[in-house]
Amino acid sequence: MAPDFQDIHEHPDDIRFPAGKRHPDFRSSGPKRLLPQLLSKVPELSRWGRKMAVCVDESFFAELVGLEEVKHLSNADIAWFVVKYEREGGSFRLARSRCFYSKLDNTLKALTGGVPLPQEAFEAQIRAKLTSVA
Repeated sequence: MAPDFQDIHEHPDDIRFPAGKRHPDFRSSGPKRLLPQLLSKVPELSRWGRKMAVCVDESFFAELVGLEEVKHLSNADIAWFVVKYEREGGSFRLARSRCFYSKLDNTLKALTGGVPLPQEAFEAQIRAKLTSVA
């Protein structure tokens, strides 16, 4: 992590992405953190005639595989407020990208879905990593 912190320190006016092959693990954090919140709150809010609002950035939203849009808020359970990063002078600000409505059941599928790798491809990736480390 030290090189990343040094890079951030040397570029205070930029959003710095970690060096190397690390990347945000949206496919893990959504099911682990967001999913339990939705499962506990959306049904209760629906009983009260309310909607759940979720704010995420474009990168996270792009990872929601197969999320189907509901055309009208009255038929939705969740309103997604998708934001993007825009440079403003020497810094960044959040800007509205879009608003997207969905149902809870489809959202659960999108958060846990994904396309699994065939076993052969998965094993080949592991072998390649083991070879590069050795």
